[in-house]
Amino acid sequence: MIAQLTLLCFLSLCLQGAGSCYREGAMYQFRAAGENFSFLCLYHLPETWKIFCRDDCEGENVLIKTQADSAQSGRFSSEYQHQQELVVSISPLTKSDSGTYHCGTGASVSAASFTQFQLRVTDAVLHKSSGPQQKLVSAEVGGSVSVACSFALSGGMKYFCRGDCGGNALVQTAGESAHSGRYSIQYERKSSAEGVLLVTITELSQSDSGRYRCQQDGPRTAFIDFDIAVTPAVQPSTSRPETTQASSHQPAQIQSGVTKPQVPLSHYVPVIVGVTLAAMVVLVSAALLVSCRRRSLRGLRTRGGLDASVTETLTYENCFPEDPEDPEEPAYQSLHPSTQDQNQIYSELTQPK
Repeated sequence: MIAQLTLLCFLSLCLQGAGSCYREGAMYQFRAAGENFSFLCLYHLPETWKIFCRDDCEGENVLIKTQADSAQSGRFSSEYQHQQELVVSISPLTKSDSGTYHCGTGASVSAASFTQFQLRVTDAVLHKSSGPQQKLVSAEVGGSVSVACSFALSGGMKYFCRGDCGGNALVQTAGESAHSGRYSIQYERKSSAEGVLLVTITELSQSDSGRYRCQQDGPRTAFIDFDIAVTPAVQPSTSRPETTQASSHQPAQIQSGVTKPQVPLSHYVPVIVGVTLAAMVVLVSAALLVSCRRRSLRGLRTRGGLDASVTETLTYENCFPEDPEDPEEPAYQSLHPSTQDQNQIYSELTQPK
């Protein structure tokens, strides 16, 4: 009954004014990057449009606008449930999601009734009961790190220290925020009974690795210790095609007014290797052929020399001279050393008497 009266009062105020109606929800929502986030927007009538937007709710800042009971757009989604509840979600969170959000229903964006909330996405959200793994925060060189320490609401001094806070505070304040070089501190009221101390370090170096403390004074001093591990930044892949790399080191060739990039030598490596191997095969084959040829000729000359000293006299019957007028002239067989058959025997033919 109280909830219905609250809703009627809210709608009455909206009707009296112009434009969109805003009703504050939880003042701040703190979440760690990588988590899934959902927020419950209460007491919204089932109007034509269900809307989820951020900042000024214009253009790309309208994340969801649907007539259906549920919708999703990328990492953002909405679901209208019973009892006038609209649930909006972001999954997973990134640090860039920090901002002011609105969720509600209405005939249009400009005439909708909204619940507004602040979302702060940090590297870690710590409580006194947080485990060791939650209290180890990783970051990269050159980046920044932000940690939200949750305490009971208090109006005392707030500190951000390296190690304990025994006179060694990096930054401190009795107000809501303070800044000193790369270090900053900001106090946000999360609810009527809880506050959050948001501490930040920018332009990180590896020497920033170590133990830190966020502390709040009050009736009882409360503090939370945590560790920061700063690692070298992971360089993005910069591999490029070889033609691009070669063009940055070798001048372009300009012919007839047309610029032609120099072809890298690496493109010719397979051709050069192939030609070299082929030439080696040809040279080795030729050397083997010449060597074998020389061996063959040397063997023939040796046998010819031995046989040349042997003179064999053969007597043939019915063998007559070529010139009948000179019966005494013997007939010879011409055996010249330059003939193809090197293994010849010199023979003298005589006519039988």
